[in-house]
Amino acid sequence: MVNIDLKVLKDMGLYNNSIIIFDRGYYSEDMFFVLKFYRWPVELKYKELKSRFAMEEFSGATAVSIQQEFYINMLLSNLASLIKNEADEEIQISAKSTNKFRYQANRAFIIERIKSIVPKILCGLFELSIIEQLYIDAVRCRSQLLPGRSFPRKKLKSKGRSHFRNKKVSF
Repeated sequence: MVNIDLKVLKDMGLYNNSIIIFDRGYYSEDMFFVLKFYRWPVELKYKELKSRFAMEEFSGATAVSIQQEFYINMLLSNLASLIKNEADEEIQISAKSTNKFRYQANRAFIIERIKSIVPKILCGLFELSIIEQLYIDAVRCRSQLLPGRSFPRKKLKSKGRSHFRNKKVSF
């Protein structure tokens, strides 16, 4: 095992940027397998930011415009997460015991609606009460949680070249 004195790293200002190499004999593979599941929500958030919010597709050319797009996308993502969490709680409270499946709010629905609503709120075209209406719609537009999928998902066919994408900007 490689020993690294964390106090020395902290004094050097390298504590947050350090890599610690562990002895494979001391830490079991099961421990790393458990850690993988703690990382999974972070990976899903990256996927959401890259695909739903097109975080890598900036429309501005200056550093300020890119920062603005980044922060507005983070705001939209956080707002969508807040609405989804509240809607999920409402769905769980109102769930009947006779339901065959559990349900959750449809994240894609919330994200697409929030991307169209927030610019209109900022321009003064909509009142903030429209977010309450989005919450009500999110409780109604829900999707099933399918436990124990018994069949593999279909593989998507590749679309060919992808480096000449002409995507629309997400916001």
